[in-house]
Amino acid sequence: MTRADLAISAAAEPIVCLGGQLEGEHCASGFPITNSLIETVIIDLLLLATIFFGARNMQLIPRGFQNVIEFVIESFYNFSQSVDRKNVAKFFPLCASIFLFVLYSNYFALVPVISTIGVCRVEHAAPQSKTAENTTAAAEAGKEHVAPSEVFASLPGYCADGHVVPFLRAPSADLNVTLAWALVAVFTIELFGFQALGLSYLTKFFNFKEGAMGAFVGILELISEFVRIIAFAFRLFGNIFAGEVVLGVMAFLFAYLLPLPFYGLEIFVAFMQAFIFSVLTLVFMSLATLAHGGHDEHGHPETMPFEAADLPGHGGSH
Repeated sequence: MTRADLAISAAAEPIVCLGGQLEGEHCASGFPITNSLIETVIIDLLLLATIFFGARNMQLIPRGFQNVIEFVIESFYNFSQSVDRKNVAKFFPLCASIFLFVLYSNYFALVPVISTIGVCRVEHAAPQSKTAENTTAAAEAGKEHVAPSEVFASLPGYCADGHVVPFLRAPSADLNVTLAWALVAVFTIELFGFQALGLSYLTKFFNFKEGAMGAFVGILELISEFVRIIAFAFRLFGNIFAGEVVLGVMAFLFAYLLPLPFYGLEIFVAFMQAFIFSVLTLVFMSLATLAHGGHDEHGHPETMPFEAADLPGHGGSH
């Protein structure tokens, strides 16, 4: 494997363009069907299949696949109860959906053949002026020519004149998908906050009764709400995409033994990122339902199993 065989794209790449034409790496017109969109649909179908086969023949004493599904759901539900027993019925469906979708997405990306099967896309140089052509020619002349690997070049279907655009890409490695989940999570957090506290929820952000310091802290809280969107999106995207890059580079350096410990690490990271995203959503939802000052509607202090200082955006360390 040489550098000619190593192609990494930070953005999801279109496979076809519905109602339009593909030019280079982008759709000149029409709706792009990207490799991450295709895998998102596949993961949705896998989740539906999991629900169908897990609940098809429900038994009082679970066995087989039903036992596995009940163990996962019950474990996450019990953990959710430890965070907020009062509102767990409202919070659990979205948080569990995030956990399962991200978990499937992360593990599906670790299947070895996923990123090696795709369409060969030949690179065409854009028309340039004479000055640009001379500059490009000089730059290309200064570059070291990298010959393709003889082993890979001898395989049928080898892409010799371009690079392979994989048919499938992990949705978690697409910033569009992680940003969409982040927007859904933050919107739901604010929705539950208004639902529990009404307009008094805004006193968390616009607190002028406690003087200048209270107003300043409220503005920081407001900024932290928007920062959560960025933190949610880039934490998941960065970890999963970086993991794919690490595995690709390790396979480039030594394809047989070197990637194995990193592969085991990525299995752990894939689970932890799904767990962290869903649990942070759950905890932030619970915090949003607490009145300003940590008191309920009757003036009694609310208790939380997690301290706000331990969470991102609340002064904790990560």
